[in-house]
Amino acid sequence: MTAVVRIRPGSAAPAVEEESVGPPGPGEVRLRQTAFGLDRCGIEAPEEGAAFVPGVAAAGVAEAVGAGIEGIRPGDRLAYADLPRAWRARRHVPARPPGPAPPILRRGLAVHYLLRRLRRVQPGEIVLVTGAAGGVGRLLCQWAAAVGAEVVGAVGSEEKAETARANGCVHTVVSGPEDFASQVRAIAGGRGADVVYDAAGGETFARCLDCLAPAGMAIGFGDVAGSPPLLPLRQLEARSLVLARPTLAAWIVDPGDLLAASEELFELVGAGKLRPGPVRTFPLDEAGEAVRTLLDRRNAEYLALTA
Repeated sequence: MTAVVRIRPGSAAPAVEEESVGPPGPGEVRLRQTAFGLDRCGIEAPEEGAAFVPGVAAAGVAEAVGAGIEGIRPGDRLAYADLPRAWRARRHVPARPPGPAPPILRRGLAVHYLLRRLRRVQPGEIVLVTGAAGGVGRLLCQWAAAVGAEVVGAVGSEEKAETARANGCVHTVVSGPEDFASQVRAIAGGRGADVVYDAAGGETFARCLDCLAPAGMAIGFGDVAGSPPLLPLRQLEARSLVLARPTLAAWIVDPGDLLAASEELFELVGAGKLRPGPVRTFPLDEAGEAVRTLLDRRNAEYLALTA
């Protein structure tokens, strides 16, 4: 028997229960999981009224490998970044997704595809990052600065502006109910930003369009402020704007892509160009408090669960 975290219908709080885990089948690895990613992705029920296990990212140690597995042995440290139902002390995973375990796997891989593949940012380009003091935002700002972009960070307070500047932002704007597009355009010499990375969603995404230069690209990858509004395509014509609403899973489905992204990520972390920042951990049996901390936005550091 091993511990598993479930959210039952009618309860918003995760509860630790027990389940049995047998030997792995062909092509599977049984992981003893020791650390779990904690962000908004993966903590909402996939369908109303059903019990579910939260989480999509974890790291641990291979306990046993099934038939047909090559290159993975018991004792190897492994991690994955996009496999649902992650919050369990032991589980079977397909052998293909796990890879070497870094401290920032999911966020780092997300930043890689956003900045190096979906829109390969070039030196000298002006990049706007909303939520620049958040977990993904900080890494985005650091990585964009490392490739030579001029980074503008949009944040919710002066305190967060200091965090954004410490993570690569040359300029910051404090975004509130008032318009911030004019501030961004002024920073960009009246032309606007070349690309916007928006973690907020909601009306913030719509406002980001006004921050863009002609032929600029708006990439929405979060929904802290709600789902982005529906936008008519003709609204984009005047300045030939490009929109994207991507997901990590689509960009790491190929093992070669996953390996290449991981190698570039690890190289920058090893060179000190990407700094993950402080991590606050909760034991697995305090998953409820961890989720409340995340949803109430009471954390300035990364959150994680441990077993």
